[in-house]
Amino acid sequence: MRIDGRCHCGNLGFALETALTWETLLPRECDCSFCRAHATRCVSDPEGRATIFAADPDRLVRYRFGLRTAEFFLCGRCGVYIGAWAEEAEGGFATLNLRATAHRDRPGAATSYGRETAEGRRARRRERWTPAELRLGVPPPAAAGPA
Repeated sequence: MRIDGRCHCGNLGFALETALTWETLLPRECDCSFCRAHATRCVSDPEGRATIFAADPDRLVRYRFGLRTAEFFLCGRCGVYIGAWAEEAEGGFATLNLRATAHRDRPGAATSYGRETAEGRRARRRERWTPAELRLGVPPPAAAGPA
């Protein structure tokens, strides 16, 4: 299946390609202050593939906090959080926010990562997040549904 997401103004977006079904693709609701403030419901598939698009890279806000092991992507124009990106030696990995898709109301499971070390967090992301590429200067596909 393919899940398209985008911010309100269309500057940022993503495409997630996954063989998982809605029964096996389980959204997570992290309990950190950032995720609670954005009411996130993130998904990832280590066997899938994701592309994150930024039509105007100057309006891509990259926010790091806590252990500073990932960048959280927000639109500098409309403020929508679309997902997080971690750059590792093996390449990029992403978790994507269902709130930026037509599937925004799917329930998520409460999750806490607060006790992880920086290395433990990086290892989990390499294992569980979706391999991804970042395309700067490229608009999201027109088929992506609005947030």
